[in-house]
Amino acid sequence: MDVAPPLVRIVAAGLAEGLTGVLVGAAADVLVFTAVDDLRLSGTAGRVQVVGLAVQTLLWAVGFLVARPRQLREFGSAVTVHDLSVLGQAEERTRQLRRGCVRVAVFVILATAAGVFLIHLPLFGLTVQLMLLLGLIHTWRTAVWWERRHGVRLWKPALSAVGREKFRASPYYATAAGAEDRRTCSA
Repeated sequence: MDVAPPLVRIVAAGLAEGLTGVLVGAAADVLVFTAVDDLRLSGTAGRVQVVGLAVQTLLWAVGFLVARPRQLREFGSAVTVHDLSVLGQAEERTRQLRRGCVRVAVFVILATAAGVFLIHLPLFGLTVQLMLLLGLIHTWRTAVWWERRHGVRLWKPALSAVGREKFRASPYYATAAGAEDRRTCSA
């Protein structure tokens, strides 16, 4: 029998993973900028890094803006959930959120290390962090705004539990705002 993956709030997952990535990346940057002697930030190499950082960040921001109308349509077609038992146990949701944060933290550390030691572009790690920061802002402005406006909470299967392709293919689920809090109190 196939067990349904736990649903997590998209706002909680997006904000937690983005904030974790930005904070871990800031710590990694402090280590890199204090421990590495030649960061290659001057001359042509420095200009190439700064232009690359600006272009990648700009492309990421444009990608968010282009995808926003499609994402709002997907929010609008969210499947309404009346039986809150499909959300799963709170402990499992918390475990999946933590697992997602650890995945993002490891990715940011590896990207920062690869940028410094493999491709000799220390600002590459900073680019990843700026993209995560843009993701935080996008989640805040899009999903939080939509949830407040419609009085619902949006859920999706945990990315860390189902993988990227199943996550993208799965629909959004909606519960009434505060419904899960009432269920927790009554349990």
